[in-house]
Amino acid sequence: MKSKFTAHYSLLLVVLVHAGVLAAVLFAPESPEPPVVIPPTIQGVIVSVEPVEPPPEPVPPPPPPPEQKPLPKPKKPLPKAPPSERAVQEEVAVEPTPPAPVEQKSEPQPQAPVVPPRADATQINNPAPVYPTISKRLREEGTVILEILVTASGSVAEMRLKQSSGYERLDEAAMRAVKQWHFLPARRGNEAIDFWYELPIEFSLNK
Repeated sequence: MKSKFTAHYSLLLVVLVHAGVLAAVLFAPESPEPPVVIPPTIQGVIVSVEPVEPPPEPVPPPPPPPEQKPLPKPKKPLPKAPPSERAVQEEVAVEPTPPAPVEQKSEPQPQAPVVPPRADATQINNPAPVYPTISKRLREEGTVILEILVTASGSVAEMRLKQSSGYERLDEAAMRAVKQWHFLPARRGNEAIDFWYELPIEFSLNK
């Protein structure tokens, strides 16, 4: 019986203690809030700093002008000695040389006319071109004109066909014959010269 009473008493004591603590908390005066400190605002303007130019360098003083040396005094020309009698006599004895005669250019003389070469001279026996048999049968006729270079010795050096007869057989027969011919060379005055010459060769069945 005593133990139950002790237990109830202890429980009641614990409840009272908790109730007192709770009442102290509820009814305790509120602590004042700490004051809020507002920092001051700082407003400023950015000012651009101009670059500071360095002071100009001092200009060195100009150098002193060079000392002018006095110009030397011009020397007086010495008087020339009069020429000796021998020099005067030599000047009188020397005669001026006459100018060289001017050569007169002679005018070119006109050249003598050229006499063309000849192949029909009596002392030259040049065989006539052979008339091709086929050309006679086909009644082929015509005139061949050859350009030949007759040398100063009278031989034929070069040959060209200037005008054809119209038939290749007649052209070849004329060139084959004239190539063996000999000519009296062309002459300029008494001098034999090389000469290009036109030679006509006629092929005709009526001769």
